[in-house]
Amino acid sequence: MIDSRLDIAYDNSRLRVGFQGRSNVGSGPGIAQALDPNGRFGSDRFNADYTHTLEDLTPNWGIESRVSYYRGTLDVEENILLFPSGAFGGAYPDGFIGNPETKEENARFDFSSVYRGFNSHIVRLGTGAYWGDVFEVTESKNFYPNGLPRPGIEDVSDTAEVFLPEKDRTSYYIFAQDEWQLADNWQLTSGIRYDHYSDFGDTTNPRLALVWATTDSITTKLLYGRAFRAPSVAELYITSNPIAKGNPELDPETIDTYEFAFSQQLSSQLRYSANIFYYQIDDYITFINDGPNTAQAQNAGKRTGYGTELEVDYEPINTLRLLANYAYQKSEDDKTNTDVGDAPNHQIYGRSEWEFITHWHFDAQINWVGEQKRAFGDSRKPVDDYTTVDLTLRKKKVWNSLELAFSIRNAFDESVYEASAGPVAGIPGDFPMAGRSIYGEASYTF
Repeated sequence: MIDSRLDIAYDNSRLRVGFQGRSNVGSGPGIAQALDPNGRFGSDRFNADYTHTLEDLTPNWGIESRVSYYRGTLDVEENILLFPSGAFGGAYPDGFIGNPETKEENARFDFSSVYRGFNSHIVRLGTGAYWGDVFEVTESKNFYPNGLPRPGIEDVSDTAEVFLPEKDRTSYYIFAQDEWQLADNWQLTSGIRYDHYSDFGDTTNPRLALVWATTDSITTKLLYGRAFRAPSVAELYITSNPIAKGNPELDPETIDTYEFAFSQQLSSQLRYSANIFYYQIDDYITFINDGPNTAQAQNAGKRTGYGTELEVDYEPINTLRLLANYAYQKSEDDKTNTDVGDAPNHQIYGRSEWEFITHWHFDAQINWVGEQKRAFGDSRKPVDDYTTVDLTLRKKKVWNSLELAFSIRNAFDESVYEASAGPVAGIPGDFPMAGRSIYGEASYTF
């Protein structure tokens, strides 16, 4: 495994470059939710971006521009078993094998400007463009598109049987935003963004935020926003696949969110905040069974959710900080009027940050996650709640700007499980998470 990052900033410019290299990576719970102890993937990811900022182009104008590039590969190092040896009544004595490989790249350009020349208004304008290309797709497999076995593993690259056709996508966007100081203690921010995609069309999304400085110590906010998720290339076009099929007729998934937020700075040492939210997702994209072992991407209807979050931040002395957070959420499928499941309704988090000696820090955090209900039609009992504790000892300025840290995560070795997909569970016992783990960290700032 290789992870490397380079970040260079000078004057009004910033260059960031990164590379990730992976090899001998397993398929986790299995591509088709059937455990595969032998299959191995490798991947390389390269990214670079350059940002140039001129905050004082003129007395009232500021601009920022960014260009970025990404290239990624996915390679199969050992045959991937979608289903194990002997699957389907022994029709596949060597296993149900599918080896998909891809190469892709994309480039982006973003430009935004800020104008402060109007009385009580700050106007932001921006535009950008995207180009992406899945330019090399290869595959070998031992089955036909109808699921019947081949006599052996066959390379189907550059044929109609490859799992994903080579596709490119372009898009562009424009947006406008106005920050209006209605009065000394009222501010209204409004904005709208338009996006056009070459493969599915247009989407327009507004946002509003009303902020009221209720008193010198209290701030109240009322927010609304619409966002979208574009269907991925795989969700649109994947084909000749025994697990999932794409749907070129998909619309983007949209979400409308409403939020009321309140915060108060009781003193220089104590602050608390609370918010209530509600959202509705339309044209929700998911894979729906359309055969005994296959599913197709579809806009499957609506989901609604609501919840609240409470947070307290307390600093009794300069060297000690305490934070606590409680969150509640409930999400429902509008078709079945049931909890969507596979996520906790309640969660509590606490953290302490203590500088007990100059440059020596001891941090502790506790995280309680409530039980996770099952999706509609999944008869398994809910996933049990769990509590984890993490501890970190950190020494700053060991030598110049060298920093060392030692951490124990899940210190009490709690048994932690996350929900596997239902209602037909490929992994009936859910996903076991890491037990007690020990980490060391060294960082140096030049």
